[in-house]
Amino acid sequence: MTFPLIGYYTHYHGFGHQRRAEAILAHVRNPAWVISSRMNPGDWDAPQGTQFLDLPCDDDDLLEEGLTRSGDVPGVHYVPLWAPNCRQRIADYTAWMATERPSLIVVDVSVEISLLTRMASIPQIVMRQHGQRDDAAHENAYHAAERLLAPFPEMLEDEITPDWVRQKTLYLGGFARSVTPVSRVEARDHLQLSNEKRVVVVMTGRGGHARTPSQIVEAARATPDWQWHVIGGIDGDDADSFPENVIWHGWVGNPEVYINACDILVTAAGHNSVMEAGRDRVRMIAIPEDRPFREQERKVAVLDREQLAIGQTKWPEPQHWPDLLDRAMQLDLSQWDAVFSSNGAEQAARLIEEIADWSAARFQRIDQPASGVMA
Repeated sequence: MTFPLIGYYTHYHGFGHQRRAEAILAHVRNPAWVISSRMNPGDWDAPQGTQFLDLPCDDDDLLEEGLTRSGDVPGVHYVPLWAPNCRQRIADYTAWMATERPSLIVVDVSVEISLLTRMASIPQIVMRQHGQRDDAAHENAYHAAERLLAPFPEMLEDEITPDWVRQKTLYLGGFARSVTPVSRVEARDHLQLSNEKRVVVVMTGRGGHARTPSQIVEAARATPDWQWHVIGGIDGDDADSFPENVIWHGWVGNPEVYINACDILVTAAGHNSVMEAGRDRVRMIAIPEDRPFREQERKVAVLDREQLAIGQTKWPEPQHWPDLLDRAMQLDLSQWDAVFSSNGAEQAARLIEEIADWSAARFQRIDQPASGVMA
């Protein structure tokens, strides 16, 4: 049986969009193309037969004056002038659509890709994110979509979201990338940690971070009974001057081991990080990093509202950390059961298949290979 072709666009910033796509595509029966920038297909855990379109990156080789002019156009987010990569990016994407003729494209996330897709007459599903998305550009993308996907259940909806967006949204059960489960005992044995030791893990990602070694050091000094382990894109530069209860690991290939070994995870509010910790029922202190549209700020507020994490608006002062850690230890981890009551990746896959089938039935009436397109 032949299934309609889908395209799946993922933004290149951070790991989260890729991880979400990997989780969903594992359940999709349709042949798929993954579309992104700065992409190494070998880094993807994608189904056999997945093809890849690596677009020129739209923030390379920019003139400052042209980038400044990007804000001159209402209804889009990013249209710099005098950017050859943007021109080639559009040419490559539209040529691919004309040649491959997908029945559906999932867009996670780009207003410009969304509008190009609609102008090319191809139905799309747009992935939502937390944040204040009431600007004209986001509303254009949401209107252009057949459906919206929220990679979280309705209980995690933000009160600022308008009704028409909610009505167009399929809310998904919690999901994250598939990893081999690691128990607390296994994780602690692997890291040679005593079961009696109280452990904080601070995790930073590729998408950007606002933590500094000095902030972490001061928090550790204020909590001498806790062992602090720091993983991700931040390293201590002068370890000799740091207290003994701070260990810097840098980038690690198995962050899930550290997450499952800790008593409390201190993390930004990136969606993938939060969902992985929630799936593994890890107590969290969530501190937003600066993102457009107040994305992490709004997510932290929702997590705190639902008592899924201790939310903070900024990195706390050292004297507040003892109380924060005590409060985090009181979190009821069973609150996460409702978030993961269904498999969101499977739900998303079924909607993708449904709309792809619906679209393909209509394309078959009139769609013929275009003449003169790239082979």
